[in-house]
Amino acid sequence: MSIPDLPTIPEVSGQSKGGLKYHILGTVQQTLAVELQSNQIVFSDAGAMSWMTATINMSTKAGGGLGGMLKRAVSGATLFIIDFSAVGAPGQVSFSTDFPGKVLPIELEAGQSVIMHKHAFVCAEKTVGLDVFFTRKLGAGFFGGEGFILQKLTGPGITFAELDGDAVEYHLKAGEVMRVEPGHVAMFEASVAFDIQMIKGIANILAGGEGLFLATLTGPGRIWLHSMTVSTMAHRLMEFMPAKSGG
Repeated sequence: MSIPDLPTIPEVSGQSKGGLKYHILGTVQQTLAVELQSNQIVFSDAGAMSWMTATINMSTKAGGGLGGMLKRAVSGATLFIIDFSAVGAPGQVSFSTDFPGKVLPIELEAGQSVIMHKHAFVCAEKTVGLDVFFTRKLGAGFFGGEGFILQKLTGPGITFAELDGDAVEYHLKAGEVMRVEPGHVAMFEASVAFDIQMIKGIANILAGGEGLFLATLTGPGRIWLHSMTVSTMAHRLMEFMPAKSGG
């Protein structure tokens, strides 16, 4: 009796409007595999690549020149951007998520922007512009959970985002508000207003267990939320860590 073949990893495949083919592999902790033809380039933050075929060329560049590097340094993002292109023959480059979660493809039209936290960006077509995004209010920067500066990606082209846990998407109507624990905010369209507000009520502040601040996202536009946060997971794991001995 023969041994059956092992099942393949579940896969979702697609193609951008620009012709870029991609595959999202796995379920619990996904991997993005991008197919590159000779005229196609994708870029990512430094250190994001997991594996690639021998036909892929890497080219490391400063993120947006000197000014871009300074802004990225303040935001906590990597200072350099890496371009991936196929040389001589088609190739494939892959990016794995840092944490159990989902990879989302976001197709952006010309001039359309999406804003995401600095750990969400995976890679994008070379036609997509990447910049840092300053929140309008200082409070949103200090208490937003992901730092004062977020990343802004502007089309045309496809970009890929990494969300922790399951990705929960809402489409907010004009004036519609969602209040969110800041660490769960993953990404939102540029049309959505983002702010941080203190929780009201002494009892809520002292005993609510939700922290002092909530993010406020006001429509119109789409928002994407993490179902899991790294900080919450780390806090839970600390319960099982051995206590340090004195002395």
